[in-house]
Amino acid sequence: MSQKHKKIYFTSDFSPENIQKLKAEGWIIRDRRAVNIGDFIEEANEYGGDVPEYYKPKTQQLTVQLNTEIAPELQKTIDDAKAECEKVAAENDALKAEIEGIKTERDALVVKAKELEEQLNVSHAELVAVKNAGTTGDLLSENTDATTTKETKKK
Repeated sequence: MSQKHKKIYFTSDFSPENIQKLKAEGWIIRDRRAVNIGDFIEEANEYGGDVPEYYKPKTQQLTVQLNTEIAPELQKTIDDAKAECEKVAAENDALKAEIEGIKTERDALVVKAKELEEQLNVSHAELVAVKNAGTTGDLLSENTDATTTKETKKK
């Protein structure tokens, strides 16, 4: 169950127009002249009109003055931290540049490796061709020798 917002309005004006207006705004009307110090204080969420002093919340004005200066030890710590951050940032930039250099070297080595692989494939193909040519030549010469030997024996 929700709790209703209670509003009490203290007044000495009980004219029909004023009562109608205050009730339309949701106020409970109390006669200001009938309230005395020491009487029971009726609790409400909101008070309006000529509110008696003892109904008003007791407040004290509090003035606080803050010192916004930074202690020297804290300032030194802050300065040291800033210097360390700048140093780390500079090292980070140097490492990024070094990485870029290494990437460039790697790319050049990849290109060189591809060129060497192509040269190796060409050399291998030439070697296979020479070997095959040599083997074919040996077979031809063996066949020629065998044919010549047979012909010589026939004679």
